[in-house]
Amino acid sequence: MATLTGAHLALRCLKLEGIQKIFTLVGDTILPICDATIDEGIDLIDTRNEAAAMHMADGWARITGQPAVAMFTGGAGYANAVSALPNIYTNESPVIFIAGSGALPELERSFHEIDQVGMAAPAVKGSWLVRDRRRIPDTVATAFRTALAGRPGPVHITIPVDIQNEKLSEQELPQFMPEEYRHMGRTLGDPNLIQQAMGLLRKAVRPVVIAGNPARYSVASESLQQFIETTGLPLFTVEQARGLVSDDHPLCFGYADAALNDAAKSFREADVVLLLGKRFDRRNRYGRPPFFSPTAAFIQVDPSPAEIGRNHGVALGIVGNLGAVVRQLTEEARRHNWKELSDWTRQLREAHNAQREWLEAEASDDLPLHPMRVVKEVDQFIDENTVIVIDGGDFVQWPRTYLKARKPGYWMRLGPLAQLGCGLPYALAAKLARPEARVLLFIGDGSFGFYGIEYDTAIRHNLPIIAILGNDSAWGIDKTYQLAYFGRAIGTDLRLVRYDQMVAALGGHGEYVEQPQEIAPALQRALASGKPSLLNIIIRSVPSPLSQAMIASRRENH
Repeated sequence: MATLTGAHLALRCLKLEGIQKIFTLVGDTILPICDATIDEGIDLIDTRNEAAAMHMADGWARITGQPAVAMFTGGAGYANAVSALPNIYTNESPVIFIAGSGALPELERSFHEIDQVGMAAPAVKGSWLVRDRRRIPDTVATAFRTALAGRPGPVHITIPVDIQNEKLSEQELPQFMPEEYRHMGRTLGDPNLIQQAMGLLRKAVRPVVIAGNPARYSVASESLQQFIETTGLPLFTVEQARGLVSDDHPLCFGYADAALNDAAKSFREADVVLLLGKRFDRRNRYGRPPFFSPTAAFIQVDPSPAEIGRNHGVALGIVGNLGAVVRQLTEEARRHNWKELSDWTRQLREAHNAQREWLEAEASDDLPLHPMRVVKEVDQFIDENTVIVIDGGDFVQWPRTYLKARKPGYWMRLGPLAQLGCGLPYALAAKLARPEARVLLFIGDGSFGFYGIEYDTAIRHNLPIIAILGNDSAWGIDKTYQLAYFGRAIGTDLRLVRYDQMVAALGGHGEYVEQPQEIAPALQRALASGKPSLLNIIIRSVPSPLSQAMIASRRENH
C-alpha cells in the first residue's frame, strides 16, 4: 500500500464529497496529488489549456447539478486557469478550484510565485491557503460548505507542494462525513410570506413565473411542473434553469429574455411577477420599465438574503431553499381555487408561435446560407435526450432563440459574462457526464479559435461531440454592431479557414458544407463516424434577433 501523504488526504476528502473526476493540466506543484489519484481511483481529465479544464469543470457542474473540481500547478498554470474564473463566478457554478504552489518557506520569495489566494478572491465565494496538512480536511469541508450554501459558486484552495508530500498516519484521515460538517436540509420560507404570496398570485390577472440560475441546483423538475399545473401560472426560464420544465409544456413559454423571445415582451403587461432565483439585472432592466410594468408587484424568492430587493424593491421577499419554497407554494396553492388565465396564456402563446413562424420563414435556400437554414436542418436530429450547447457571437443566437430546452442540464449557454469559446469545453464535459446522449455544439468561427485544440482532448478521452460551426469569416456580432453604430468596421474580418481539415488532422471527423442539401447527410456521416466531429458550414452574416434588439435599444437611449 502506498505511503499516505497530504495528497492522499486531500483526495480522500474530495471522495467523501462524491468527486470521482478532476479536470486538470498536469504541472510540477500538483504532481504529488496527480500521482495519488492512481491510489485513490480518481480519474484525471487532462486538457491542452488550463482555462479549458476550468470551463469543463463549469460544464460538468451545470449538466450534473453537482460540484466539480479543477486542479492546476501554481504560478503560470494558475494564471492560465484563473482567466476562466470570472465566467464561472457569474455562472454561479460550484467549482472547487485547487492549485498547488511552491513549498511554504518559498512563498512570496520564488520567481514562480504569485498571490493566488488574493488573485482568486474577487471571483470566488471563498479563498484559502493550507498551511498545515492537518487543516486539509477542515479546509476542504469549508470549501464545499461555502460553494453550496445560498446561491452556489466557485471557491479556491492553494495547497503548497510540501504540504502535499508530508507523510501522515491513518488516524489523520477525515473523521467526519459531509452530513456532519455542512447543512444537508432545505431551509423553508416563512409560512406567513407563503400565504401572502398566494394571495397576490391568486388576485393576479397577468402573472408570470421566472426561474433563474439557483433553481437548477435545488428545484426538481417535477416539483416546478406541479406548481404551474396547480396554479395555471405561465413559466419562463433563463440561465441554468432552462429546461427545468420543458419548453413543450403548454404552460412553459421559453426564454425569459425579451431580446430572444417575443412572448417575454409581454412582461411589460404582467401585474404580478414571481422570481425564483432570478436577479434584477441589466438584461431585465433591473426590474424597471419598459421591461416590466411600473406597477408590477414582485415576489422574489432567493436562497440569499442579500439578493432580496437588490436593484429593485419587491412586494414580498422570501428567503429559503428554492426547491423547498416551491413545494410550500404548491401545497398552499392546492388549498385554493384558481382563476382561469386562458386569455393571458393565449396572448403569450400567440406571440411565441408568431416568432417561431417568422424564424422558420427565414430558412431559405439562398446562398450563402442563412443561419436559420442551418438550424432548421440540425433541429431534425434533436430530441429530448440531446444536449444542446450554445457558444457566443451572432450565429449562435439563431439556435439560442429557436431551439427548445426540454430537460435540465441538457441546454447550456455561456452565461452572463459570456466568455467566447467556452462552448467546446462545455460540450466535452457534457459528453463525459452524459456519454449516452448526443451532444451538439453551436459555435462561430471566431469563437472556435479560443479552444479548437481541445479536439485533441476530445479524441484522447473518446468524447464524440459534434460541432455545428457557422463560418462567416468574421467576428460577426461585433462587425454587425460596428456597421450599425459607425457605418464601417475595423478589426473584425477573419480569413476563410478550413476548420474541418484542422479537426480531421487531429484525428476527428470534419465536413465542409456550402449547400442546404449537404447539411443533413454531413451530420449523419458525423454521427456514424463515432469521432469528435465538426461541420464547417459557410453562412452569411445576418444580424440575429439579439443583435437587432441590442441595436434598437442603443438607438433608443441615444
